[in-house]
Amino acid sequence: MLSDVDQKTYEYGMLRALGFKSGHLMTLISIQSFYFSIPGVICGILCALCLNFGLRAVIYIFAMNASTFWLTEAALLIGISFGLFMPLLALILPIKSALGKNLRNSLDLNHRAVNEKNVSV
Repeated sequence: MLSDVDQKTYEYGMLRALGFKSGHLMTLISIQSFYFSIPGVICGILCALCLNFGLRAVIYIFAMNASTFWLTEAALLIGISFGLFMPLLALILPIKSALGKNLRNSLDLNHRAVNEKNVSV
């Protein structure tokens, strides 16, 4: 997501030049982060479920114990909340850097954050 925001600084600058408000731009970036995080959360929960089922089966066979193999509600809640809120928390700095630039610097194709160097004396 960090590289995505950095690569699209020009696009965001162009949208701002066309009258797109900063609040709407933040909403756009947040929705874009959900496109990355929701499939990740689904895959992570499915992997956790499979690993939990397999490991508990092995442990319960050796311990001669019986219990449910499903994930607990707390585990699901923590996994889903981290999967949805951490990408939003990680977007704070990229959004500030993308929206913190003035319009002239956002639209400058030769000026990229990767090549940015500062010299202070």
